[in-house]
Amino acid sequence: MNRQDDMKKYFNSIMELKGADEFKEMIRRLHTFLKNREAYSLTDVTLPNYLWVTNRGGGITTMVNLFAEYLYAARAVEFCGTVKVFEFKLDYIAPDAFFSELARLDNTIASFAGHNRFYKGLICINIDEWMEHTGDDHFKKFMNYISSNNDRLLVIFCVHSDAKKFVEAIESVISSHLRLESLALRFPDANELVEHIETRYIQNKGFSFTNNAKALLCDTISELAAGKQFNGFKSIKQLANDILYNILATDLGGNQQISAEMLSCYEKGATYVKRANAQTSTKSAIGFTGRSV
Repeated sequence: MNRQDDMKKYFNSIMELKGADEFKEMIRRLHTFLKNREAYSLTDVTLPNYLWVTNRGGGITTMVNLFAEYLYAARAVEFCGTVKVFEFKLDYIAPDAFFSELARLDNTIASFAGHNRFYKGLICINIDEWMEHTGDDHFKKFMNYISSNNDRLLVIFCVHSDAKKFVEAIESVISSHLRLESLALRFPDANELVEHIETRYIQNKGFSFTNNAKALLCDTISELAAGKQFNGFKSIKQLANDILYNILATDLGGNQQISAEMLSCYEKGATYVKRANAQTSTKSAIGFTGRSV
């Protein structure tokens, strides 16, 4: 497969994502930019860094990996190392403590260089714990480190917040050190998530939902999404797998249509939803899995 085919493959994969409309629009603009940059031989015009503001469990890992593959196929940035992209969570360190996170970040970047002199590529850094501490000296040191390595790193800063004042503070600090493009990523609504379950998990098993079943699940997902323990696509995948398990544990009599009656245990007032919303998380769900490509 040649470069143009690879570009088309990953561009189409991005366009097929559920929701993420802002991300898709960014990729369309980037696609145009790259074509014009090549047509006018302006290779010294580089991409900005990014701030992605999103919900927890919003599919960041999937988007980051597809973004890296697209940029690699497009030769949009230089890559050098054992991976094209990796994710890193920058833990908060109090002002009076040694800023060990900076050393950990530097060592992590160096580890992905492999046998090369240094790493070049993407890094997605979760800075959730710093939203209220952007004025700390530690955060300033972190930004100075990133800006001093910006010739080798394309950075996606990621926060999970809808608090406007914190997001604006982060934008201000980052943009004082780096070129920055902010992106507020919309999570799919309940109707889109029902469609996602059907197309991703149900149809390839030979089943489909009736309209009444879709309406029931739409209400259920809205209720789940309102709970504090909702973890985005991870929760949706769990729901889909539970549905499949219970359907296959039923005497179907050859029927391949899933009705609302068959999904009664997943109604918004049922035990399944109450239990899911009552769970107490023992670990912060940040949408970062440490995956890399």
